[in-house]
Amino acid sequence: MNKSYIKCSECGTVNYNNEYCSNCKALLDVVLKRKLESESKLQKKIEQQKNTKPNKVEAFLKNGLEHSNLVIRFFFKTGYAIWLFFAVLVGGIIALVTAAAAG
Repeated sequence: MNKSYIKCSECGTVNYNNEYCSNCKALLDVVLKRKLESESKLQKKIEQQKNTKPNKVEAFLKNGLEHSNLVIRFFFKTGYAIWLFFAVLVGGIIALVTAAAAG
């Protein structure tokens, strides 16, 4: 086991082989501190995405794709497939023009 002295960044107390300060109970391990901060940021981001309401178009399309009537659901799936085809086509044209301009 590696033994080390770590100085607390909060209160300045020197601690011997501890993860938490013996005086103020602050976290001393920098790697663990960064990991906890990144996890908390990720949790906040996930909660924020859950709390945002979809716009009207997204809600309309989602309701149409999950509709109980088979004909309406087929209409929405067909419209979505056509929209996706044209979106890919336009994206490909933009990529082609950009590549041609770049040389």
